[in-house]
Amino acid sequence: MQYSTLIRKKDKGYQYIITYKENESDIKWKTKSKQGYALNKAGKELARLEMDDSVLELKKRVKNPINPELKNITFDKFSKMYIKHAKLYREANTIITYQTVLNRFSDLNDIEIDKITLMDIQGVIDKLTIEGLNPNTIHDYIRKLNIIFNSAMNEYDLITKLPTRKLKYNVSKIAKNKRALNASEEKLILKEIKNTDFNFVILIALKCGLRIGEIVGLTWDNIDVKNSSIKVTQQWKKLPTGEYNFGTLKSKNSYRNVPIPQKVLHKFKSFKKVENLNGRVFNFKNTASTAIALNRALEKYNITVHELRHTYGSKLIANGMNFEDAAELLGHTAQETMKTYSHVNDDMRKKAVKLINKIF
Repeated sequence: MQYSTLIRKKDKGYQYIITYKENESDIKWKTKSKQGYALNKAGKELARLEMDDSVLELKKRVKNPINPELKNITFDKFSKMYIKHAKLYREANTIITYQTVLNRFSDLNDIEIDKITLMDIQGVIDKLTIEGLNPNTIHDYIRKLNIIFNSAMNEYDLITKLPTRKLKYNVSKIAKNKRALNASEEKLILKEIKNTDFNFVILIALKCGLRIGEIVGLTWDNIDVKNSSIKVTQQWKKLPTGEYNFGTLKSKNSYRNVPIPQKVLHKFKSFKKVENLNGRVFNFKNTASTAIALNRALEKYNITVHELRHTYGSKLIANGMNFEDAAELLGHTAQETMKTYSHVNDDMRKKAVKLINKIF
């Protein structure tokens, strides 16, 4: 690339100008400029630094020429192209969350992706903040948006730097701590929730630690009555077709065998009345709506479906099981289990200190 640079005074400030040819065969020279820098030493230095960054961007663009079909592509067209490709490799629920994010950032749709600035995105973030959207949700939106721009930069060479850098957003002041039930709370819930299916789902989550999708996807073939165990091999999930059916588990660690306590085993034996479609234990059609209905039923107890499983994990650690064995039962990695249940260890240490003080 042939180019020359110039910094000059203009309109009571400094301006930089880059004149360049992308190819030697080009007849016309192109220019890129920016003005408005303060008319002092610091302003001139800032103009020089940003001019150097612009030269590097231009050199990179020349080295990695843009596919002519993608030149001047708008954010809307690129994001649709990204989603179409992602559908081949991502779960249906993941695609839905990305679509939600893109709907929120529709103000960017008509802007060419290489012309989107930090201020364009910050404007949307500010609007979401004024609307009162949870800061954790905004942070998650930014993270997903960043993935899309990363694709535009690293896979398609459409941009040379991320416009999502240096975004400002609030940090949530509310800690998202999961809660574990105590024994009396467990008994109360199981006593008061009369819906037979819901009651049994809650029991399995509390006593076997399965995720809601794993419970809804259980088949009678998964229940080993002889050895009192559940073989977790699939979950009931939304597939790329948009329909709910058997699907893969969350991770390779999720494939596991989980012991069934005797109380739960007796419930399985008495529960098997009619063989459901696909040989499933439960006949729920939609995992998401089932989770919503369960959470509504549990709302008065200040607990969620996922925290039933958290209660199971907390009990394992609190009663002396090591993190590796607990991780295997939960379908986690040991590191994930240590991070999630470190508070249980802290509680155990506090109790030990009280015991020592009492004894000695």
